[in-house]
Amino acid sequence: MGKRAKWFSIMIKILDRYLWGATLQGLLIAWLALVLLDVFFAFISESGKTNALYTTMQALVYLLYTLPGRFYEYFPTATLIGTLLGLGNLAANSEFTAMRAAGMSIRQIVFSVLKLGLLLAVGIFLMGEYLVPAADLQARNFKAHLKNKNIVLVGGAGLWVKDRNDILHIGKVITRERLTDISIYSFKKDHTGLQSLTTSSDAIAAKKGWNLKNVEIVTFNSRSVHKERKEEVYKAGFLNPEILDVATVNPNQLSSSALSKIITHQKNNDIKSGKYELIYWKRYSIPLSALVMLILAMPFLFGSVRGGGAGQRVFIGIVVGIVFFLVNRSINELGIVYGFSPLLSAFFPSFLFFLIGTFALSRIR
Repeated sequence: MGKRAKWFSIMIKILDRYLWGATLQGLLIAWLALVLLDVFFAFISESGKTNALYTTMQALVYLLYTLPGRFYEYFPTATLIGTLLGLGNLAANSEFTAMRAAGMSIRQIVFSVLKLGLLLAVGIFLMGEYLVPAADLQARNFKAHLKNKNIVLVGGAGLWVKDRNDILHIGKVITRERLTDISIYSFKKDHTGLQSLTTSSDAIAAKKGWNLKNVEIVTFNSRSVHKERKEEVYKAGFLNPEILDVATVNPNQLSSSALSKIITHQKNNDIKSGKYELIYWKRYSIPLSALVMLILAMPFLFGSVRGGGAGQRVFIGIVVGIVFFLVNRSINELGIVYGFSPLLSAFFPSFLFFLIGTFALSRIR
């Protein structure tokens, strides 16, 4: 009895590696195909923006920086299509039937694939938390430097700008019309020292300028330091709006820690933060949705379409992926409009499709 259990354990490990290999092969093919297709259309779009300062080669370099974000975005869909492709070939060749005849149940096959999915979900979460924000920062820095060599973007949606004798630090570019944590370092014309330091908690775009809120101005003289506080100061020509077009970060490319800081700031200033809270929770729901895609793929592999060709399986995967995308997007948007809980809006689509997948699996014998 002990030898049989040991033999069965070895067999399970061998089949695990076999299933993982087939799944990874299909996943990588689907993932690469989706990202390359997206990059192709993005390159066509970027080509229309090329000029003497932004060449075709520079557009290609910019697109290379955006690759991590594209891979992250397409991972759940690639998981579904890739699983149908990779494991679909095993189903078409009756290899699942052979595994079950050898004593491996459907539950064990699904669990084996889910173990791989869990590892991939952890990896994709870390990718979205660290690699995607870093790559997006480099992409925005690259494009900003082409437009203005006096701009340096920093992590957390901030930037440094040199404007004549002033150096501006913007803590966060919330939108094109709203900035936070502003510091203006004004230097003497002969560059012998700092003349003044102006700080502001918020800046709101106004006609031909900006309204700075909660302003503190520190002036440095040869013998003294003068400090002055004002509730609001209008500053004409403070910052070129074109700079903000480059500097404004897509919230979807921020890490959860950066999003958390923005959410806290919004709440402290009585500003709606639902959009950022939704994106924050989606940081966790996207890896989970990849596991749901794996579960959704299984009924098709064991069901009546297991003998279909690769084209049929890919078509099924695309249709299910589109339905999931539309349901997910609709619930997310409705949540923002009607004030539903961001946590519920982020996780409900995955939970719904998880129930559908498990119900379909439970009907397979």
